[in-house]
Amino acid sequence: MPRRLCSLALALGLLFTLSLLAGAAAMTSRTLDVQIEVFRPLGILGIGRYVPLDARFLTVEIGSLGADDAAALRQATATCGETATASPECAALATLEQTFLRRYAADPILGSTYRVALTNKTDAPLGVVLSIDGRNTNGGQTATGTAEDRKWVLAPRQTTRIVGWQVSTDQALAFRFETPSRSQGDDPAARGTLRVDVYLPDPSVDGTRGTGAGSVVDQPTVLVPFSSLTSAPVDVFSLSTTRTAVPLGILCGETGGVGVRVTRVLAGTIAELRGLQAGDVITHLNALPVNTCGDLSAALAGKRPGDRVVLKVHREGRDFLVMLEVED
Repeated sequence: MPRRLCSLALALGLLFTLSLLAGAAAMTSRTLDVQIEVFRPLGILGIGRYVPLDARFLTVEIGSLGADDAAALRQATATCGETATASPECAALATLEQTFLRRYAADPILGSTYRVALTNKTDAPLGVVLSIDGRNTNGGQTATGTAEDRKWVLAPRQTTRIVGWQVSTDQALAFRFETPSRSQGDDPAARGTLRVDVYLPDPSVDGTRGTGAGSVVDQPTVLVPFSSLTSAPVDVFSLSTTRTAVPLGILCGETGGVGVRVTRVLAGTIAELRGLQAGDVITHLNALPVNTCGDLSAALAGKRPGDRVVLKVHREGRDFLVMLEVED
């Protein structure tokens, strides 16, 4: 079930930490490394550290450049060949033959704050579009998947960490894994996804401008020159934060009588946040009796992510109601 990527308003300075652990492998390509880092609190005072989120590789799709982009590449390559010494921008183009779409999946913890670490692996600047739930984090507009999207510009070999939606020169909305109804995205099909589009610079143009990614951390943003060679991204990372478990975040067991037993509550789900526990017995869903796991599945069959249901729960001689939000 997707952990929706949403946000809460906080100043940038409050969102950053120097503590970082090596761990889960980054999503990687020939141009860029992408790592999702999740904040893990260590106590009640809000002190903690960011740790890498394990992203599981799923598939890679290899595509061809469009006709216009292929023509632009041929022209740029020919121009580069006329120079005595190849520039870093020309060297970056030498690897450009196909486009790549890499798909990953992750299982994050609901309510956790996170950030996205981007590392430029080339000796040329890169234009990077980071979109969450279909919205561009650099300005908040709907991402189009083309060079028209506003980009973060990474200097050669630079590593930067984007900690939230850029809403002003010195503030952002913190990234949080949230429930469907709190998603910042307008397109339901894009919710629960994080996407990174990578653009290589045009060696012959010093024109259009982007936002320097490094400045988002601790100083006002600045505009820096960047012009993409292609109209479409040359590298794309797509991360789906989708679980494959029960929509309510619980595992169901039969009681042989009235209700069904919660045999396990999955960490980081809405069920855990609402206080359900293993051993609880669910007797009703939206006032309808539930006596088997089949009854529970049938009651959820027509629900969509974000729909809310009310459970009547029996625990240790008392009954109470719990409202949960259905996840995928």
